[in-house]
Amino acid sequence: MRKNIARGLLAICLSAAAFTAKAQPAIPREYIEYPGFSLGMNFGLADLWGDVGTQGLLDHYANGKYFDKPMFMGGIFGRYVSHPSIGWRLNLNYGTLYATDQWNEKKAKKAKTVEEDAYQRYLRNQDVKTNIWEGSVMIEVLPLRFNSENPSADNRLQPYAIAGIGLFHANPSTSYIDPYSGRRKWVEINDLRLEGEGNSYSEAVPSFARKTKEFQIAFPVGLGLRYDVNSELAVGVEYSYRFTMTDRLDAVSSEYPTDAYYDKYLSPEDAELAKALVDKMWEIDPSVERKAWATRGNKDVLDGYSTFSVMLIYKLNKNKEPWWY
Repeated sequence: MRKNIARGLLAICLSAAAFTAKAQPAIPREYIEYPGFSLGMNFGLADLWGDVGTQGLLDHYANGKYFDKPMFMGGIFGRYVSHPSIGWRLNLNYGTLYATDQWNEKKAKKAKTVEEDAYQRYLRNQDVKTNIWEGSVMIEVLPLRFNSENPSADNRLQPYAIAGIGLFHANPSTSYIDPYSGRRKWVEINDLRLEGEGNSYSEAVPSFARKTKEFQIAFPVGLGLRYDVNSELAVGVEYSYRFTMTDRLDAVSSEYPTDAYYDKYLSPEDAELAKALVDKMWEIDPSVERKAWATRGNKDVLDGYSTFSVMLIYKLNKNKEPWWY
């Protein structure tokens, strides 16, 4: 009997030990990110990609004047990781966008004809600056962590891609030389409707003068590289481009209206200001005369903006047993 009791107790102990060993979760790996929340901040260069400025990417950054007046954007975000390879972000950013046709000066002076693109942009002599608020929801995808058992999933350095949808607010301004003070001033231009925003470009009619919306939708996409300093902290760099649904982020899109348009649809004060802002070619070449309905921008290509940012992430949930164990 005693032997049977002893055998029974031994069997129960062995069964309990086996069950306990089987029920223990795998030891969490140090850098792979388990489900949970984190907070972050970002800061970096901001760039406007529209009609104003240079035509090419290289000319944009290497024109010699870009870093005379760089613009920045920064913000905060919250993240939730649902799988080591999938994260969700809620972002809030604020910054400034800027572009000027003066970035084409060096190439314009080397132009062989006045028809070259760089010369025409330089002669147009437009500039734009706008403060921008942006909120967005994004998904992060880390391809090396699709398989959490793969050793590459625990690498400190991880590439990732992002995509999402957002809403931003922008109210562009342009500069001009005040004839009374002789100083250059910045003026908000949405209400001036410099190109007679609307549907018809054949004549000035009331529907032709609709105001550009200050709130617009954006679709951010980008790539990043993140480094896990430890199980709590990560740093990285990220490039994100925002596709928009507007070509008036820089307030240059189509043609030059007639002076009669401004006189008809704006107050006398705004009409005079609009005429001074829509055409600033005289500052470059006083002999050039603006032709009504001549091309001012390319309305077939929508504007966008981008950021190149440094990222800092603090993980609030660390080494918790994931749902797939």
